[in-house]
Amino acid sequence: MSTNCKNGVCNRCWKRVIDFQIKVDPRILQAILPEIEKMFARASKSGSLAYACPNPMDEDFVEAWESGLKEEFLNDRKALARLLRNPKFKHGYVEVKEEEVEELLRSLTELRLTLRENSLGEISDEQLENGEVDIGAKKSSVRIGYFAYLVMAEIQERLIFACSD
Repeated sequence: MSTNCKNGVCNRCWKRVIDFQIKVDPRILQAILPEIEKMFARASKSGSLAYACPNPMDEDFVEAWESGLKEEFLNDRKALARLLRNPKFKHGYVEVKEEEVEELLRSLTELRLTLRENSLGEISDEQLENGEVDIGAKKSSVRIGYFAYLVMAEIQERLIFACSD
């Protein structure tokens, strides 16, 4: 609980935590956690600024723009790191402070894109979207990447649903 003081009036307010359990066999979760952590590290290292500055002629503006993006990316990754390092996560429990949901959603998207680029190249976008993947015919590394991709998608969907209430 925190205290919110405005205009000399202090009110107690509860910080909302969104929590749920993902629907995945714990053995699958244990198998994909190393892949998730590997892709998280890879995404963090490659963190290029993909958004062009709207006014590239103004050096001060470009510097502020890039600095702001770097800070946002860092905050996004910190939110995902908190989720991954939460001891409950390895058992399928997700706990997120409501004020971190946006950052976590962006970072989960970045992680899914990294998984897509590095682990799922032999699966088409259409197959991924429709869930029409013959997982038995794929090699182990692709299966692990695919399940990691699905778990990250489930977390995103559940967070979005929780915030739409």
